[in-house]
Amino acid sequence: MKRRRTDESLYNQIAHQLLADIEAGVYGPGDRLPSENELAAQYHVHRLTARQAITALVEKDLVYRLQGRGAFVKKQKIDYALNVNTNFTQSLFNVGYLPFLQILSSKVVPATIELASLLETKSEDSVVQIKILRAATLAITDNTIPEMLPLCLSISYLLSKKFQDLPVLIYKAHSLYSLLQNHYGVQPHRTHTKIESEAASKEEARLLKIPPRSPLLVTHSQVRDQCDEMFEYTVSRFRGDCFSMNVFC
Repeated sequence: MKRRRTDESLYNQIAHQLLADIEAGVYGPGDRLPSENELAAQYHVHRLTARQAITALVEKDLVYRLQGRGAFVKKQKIDYALNVNTNFTQSLFNVGYLPFLQILSSKVVPATIELASLLETKSEDSVVQIKILRAATLAITDNTIPEMLPLCLSISYLLSKKFQDLPVLIYKAHSLYSLLQNHYGVQPHRTHTKIESEAASKEEARLLKIPPRSPLLVTHSQVRDQCDEMFEYTVSRFRGDCFSMNVFC
């Protein structure tokens, strides 16, 4: 590593070298950077200095950390298109990611007055509440196990009277909308989506493997079927460092 300026801190010198390696293609999108211990040994510095170097790249939005796995070069943000036919799984396929779905919970609950209004149903009706963690595979970094990057937390509320056995069937599905289309014959299309931002709670940060208070993009969507009947209301929280939203009317 070449010394750049006598007044430049050691961690900045390491960060500059890592950046040069990224720009030169030594480390590509999804590749794991050397660990803090490896950098400390390579550059004969304290581990905290190596950590500062990686943090500098994280703050430049070039690198992200996965708890217990290390630091990885970021891929470009996922350009997520919001329109009447938006489908999260298909959107990831379209940009070369392999989606992964984890059902955190699935249960039937009474509809609140607010939910009943959003779903255009009666307050005494029940809804299926499904909590989903969505992730995607990154490039294989150790020749055996592909990295999984958590991307989004969703809570969907669907009319239980329209979807018998959904709380059980969802655990066998690779995509909620594929299940709705193939098993129930429903063709979803969004009619209204509100977008806002908020800071990640401790639980959201834990599941998405980001620092607490990290920015999230939040969508609130109402979805109708091919008969123009409202059947779903969903709230999705996307990692702000991974997504940009495009809205098409």
